Amino acid sequence: MRILFISSVSVLIIAILFWTRPDTYAELQPLPPPTVYVGSVEQIDIQPITQVTGKLQPARKASLHFQVSGQIDERLVEAGQYVETNTRMLSIESGDFVDVVEESKALLKTERNAIERDSRLLDLMRQELELQEQEVGRIEQLGRDSLASKSKYDQARQDLYRQQAEEARLKHSVDSSRSRLMIEQARLNKAERNLKRTQLLAPFNGTINAVHVEVGDYVSPNQAAIEIVQIDQLDLNIEVTGITASQLQLGQKIKIVTNSDEREGQIIALAVDPDPETNTQALKIRLPSDGYYTGQLAVAHLPGQFYKDASIIPISAVLYEEGQSYVFEVVDDHVLKKPVMLVERYNDVQIIEGIKSGATIISRDVSSLADGQAVVVH
Repeated sequence: MRILFISSVSVLIIAILFWTRPDTYAELQPLPPPTVYVGSVEQIDIQPITQVTGKLQPARKASLHFQVSGQIDERLVEAGQYVETNTRMLSIESGDFVDVVEESKALLKTERNAIERDSRLLDLMRQELELQEQEVGRIEQLGRDSLASKSKYDQARQDLYRQQAEEARLKHSVDSSRSRLMIEQARLNKAERNLKRTQLLAPFNGTINAVHVEVGDYVSPNQAAIEIVQIDQLDLNIEVTGITASQLQLGQKIKIVTNSDEREGQIIALAVDPDPETNTQALKIRLPSDGYYTGQLAVAHLPGQFYKDASIIPISAVLYEEGQSYVFEVVDDHVLKKPVMLVERYNDVQIIEGIKSGATIISRDVSSLADGQAVVVH
């Protein structure tokens, strides 16, 4: 009985608790407005500067080779040596080339003498031909008067024909003499050029960077023999976008900064057609090498377009959504989502159009905001 009583009391208590339980409906509480950081649209004069890094290289660099084959007989320079223009650096044995020059000179002289001889013979043949024509005329006149035989007349005509043929030959020889002289002169010129090519001369003032051959080596055309560089001036070769290139021009002064100092360089080359793969344009800036060295990193500060009274905002204030750019303007503790046009970015600011100067905008954390949302300004 006691157990039954306890069980009955327990069931009664559970029933009372069930019927007196509180309602379970949750009441949603509105979220408090987010706290935001604001700034204003500033209006200033600004000229963006694009910084592009590259390596300094020699102003000029040439890999030299002989244009004729032969054996090296003199090596007159070493790597690191400074040479001036036309300094003799290497030479190959020139005996055969000297012989070809002398042979060409002899042939040219022989041809000139032959032409002079033919010219004199032509003058004599013309005089003889004139006399022979007169002789034929006399014999022909005598023949009609029966004072000369027909055989003598025929012989005179034959001599006249032979003399005319010889005149034509000599005339052709003299007339073609100009062409023959030009051919022989061209052979001599080529032989003299080849003789000069047995010596390798410095094409400009510079420093020998490498010598690839030794005395006794046999070299052939297009085989690299010497590398020479000009390092009294250095070039900074970089690639820039079309927008940056459009603001530059040949001869323009550009600030160059390295880890040691800064100085001015000058634009000496600017490609007008972009590379089809990178869509960038090659730019070359030349500067004095005082204190600089090849391979050193340098930064070019390239001035962009100048904007007067430009509207700028922080980069973090821009919301990018579905290909469009927006900013949130704060009006009466609410934000208004406004589209803007991005003109150009410079460091941490964005030049824009589409919102008035001085407007209060959200300066950061804009991705979580919605148009018309209430906010608390920090």
